[in-house]
Amino acid sequence: MHAGAIALVLGDAHAAHAQAAEVGRIEGVVFDSVRTRPLVGARVVAVGRAAQSEVRREATTDSTGRYRIDSLPVGSYIVGFESALLDSLEVSLSPREANLTAAPMATIELAVPSAAKLRSAVCFGATLPAETGVILGHVVSAETDAPLAGVTIAMQWRDLSVDRKTLRPINRLRADSVITDRDGWYRMCGVPTGAWVSVQIQLGKRTGAALRTRIDDTLGIAIRHLSFSPSESRVDADSGGARVDAMGAIGRTGTAALSGRVLGPTNEPVPRAEVRVRGAAGAARTDSAGRYSLGQLPAGTQILDVRRFGYEVAEVQVELRRGMTTTKDVQLRRYVVTLDTMRAVASRYPEFQQHRYHTAYRGYYFGPEELMNLHPIYASDILYRVPGMWVEGRGPQAKVSGRVHAGTFTCPPNVVVNDVEGWSLADVNMRDVGAMEVYLASNPPGMFAPWMYDKGCGAIVIWTKRR
Repeated sequence: MHAGAIALVLGDAHAAHAQAAEVGRIEGVVFDSVRTRPLVGARVVAVGRAAQSEVRREATTDSTGRYRIDSLPVGSYIVGFESALLDSLEVSLSPREANLTAAPMATIELAVPSAAKLRSAVCFGATLPAETGVILGHVVSAETDAPLAGVTIAMQWRDLSVDRKTLRPINRLRADSVITDRDGWYRMCGVPTGAWVSVQIQLGKRTGAALRTRIDDTLGIAIRHLSFSPSESRVDADSGGARVDAMGAIGRTGTAALSGRVLGPTNEPVPRAEVRVRGAAGAARTDSAGRYSLGQLPAGTQILDVRRFGYEVAEVQVELRRGMTTTKDVQLRRYVVTLDTMRAVASRYPEFQQHRYHTAYRGYYFGPEELMNLHPIYASDILYRVPGMWVEGRGPQAKVSGRVHAGTFTCPPNVVVNDVEGWSLADVNMRDVGAMEVYLASNPPGMFAPWMYDKGCGAIVIWTKRR
């Protein structure tokens, strides 16, 4: 080999070494502080500054939350990551700075803020009391999809506590409301976590469908985006307050339509499933291919109920638009039936089991197996079957009355949920019910007798599902 050639090779090697020294990397871990675990699948982005302003590199975190961005020219960078949770909350984090001028490698640790910090950010810096959270969302027009400013979002929930003197449970109905801002956003801070909350849009005398949501205990934030059609909403005769009103909503109609398929756990078609939009007129059954079609529906945010014997009831939020057909497929889950049903009932609902076989109590009993066979969507679906109880209407608006001995049906029975009296059946979601007892006025169980002897209207005792 000629000397010139050797010099050329050495010169190229020296240049390559110098170029490698000018290339660096950024690495680190992205941590999810809400769930106290690494954040998997997050996209981390590094953007150059000053002389490197046109440089942009990205990487995705692995199963341990680690990321590594290579082939970065020396210089200064800002590093951040994308999160669907933060985007949905409209919370932005300040990016971190990485300097590759002094060293070829920089370690930058990133994290989703804790649940407490996220709640505080969403509630404009306020610190929320323990076991409370926030409900927020965006409200748009069902006709134009434009943000709706100045509409009322009414909420209602049960506030449970214990009287320190008597140690008796206290059950209070709470109601509050907020107004959407100029961009159509709303937020309600200080709502109890774990409680079912009824949410309803109200604009003047017009109201949307009454929906339900629940704040997760871990994050403490529930996101519920809504749409509303003033022209196809219900006119509320009583517009004196912002309480959630689920009464009289049955039979609503409009110009929206809904179609889709009902599928089983392995995507097999589910025929003969009953499909209806809650509170709207009409229902449909799926055909042999699992297809369904519903018309003349009110526009806006609605709840689609799907039920079929052998499957859990599906409750799905749908966004319907005026004069348009929306497509929504629904997947059902099968009931899990244990071989030893009686043992399961006895272990999970011992109070129910004791009352059921106590000779002094003569009531009507609906355990997990009976509820599975009856497949109720509303509590009224059960009470229709009880002689001595009068049910008028269906769903959240149903009115239930008890009869005193041979007299007329005059007053509502006492609704008791997990030993707490004074509930309304409108607040009972059958998806949460594990067992139900129904007693007429003549034979109440002893522990509720003092309250019921004053009214004489019977009792509906509900036990929520237990693992």
